[in-house]
Amino acid sequence: MKQNPKDIPVVESLRAGILTRDGFMGEDTRPFTQIIMDDAALLASAGTTPEEVADKMTELTKAGLTATGTPVDYQGFTVTVEEYMGKLGCPFRDHRAPKRNTEVVRKDGRQMAWTDLTIHLIKQHGFFQGKGSPYRLEPDRLAAFLFDK
Repeated sequence: MKQNPKDIPVVESLRAGILTRDGFMGEDTRPFTQIIMDDAALLASAGTTPEEVADKMTELTKAGLTATGTPVDYQGFTVTVEEYMGKLGCPFRDHRAPKRNTEVVRKDGRQMAWTDLTIHLIKQHGFFQGKGSPYRLEPDRLAAFLFDK
């Protein structure tokens, strides 16, 4: 399939060393548009959407921001948020996110972590990153973690 010319800047920005050292694709060879469609299908089978997932992630991050750097108990989760100086640019070139990491642990011991940029990528673009990317979150696993499905 021929690449859409409007996607060329995005494809460039997704590569390692452009916006981030590791990039956003990992070893995934699928076009980013295919990754988005495949991940949307996984979420649909889990009974949720990228927007609902991102909204819950935002809610948890906000809870953790009430005591930055210190664990906060919130609705069955323990949330710790660490903030760093600077911002990260979105590869879709529409946002700059604060450098912030959120680590979340469920009562059952399961844990996940994400950045503010990850939340933006999921909510605005339905993009969970390519397989092998250091910040990729598997959509179905994330939905089960967030919504106890």
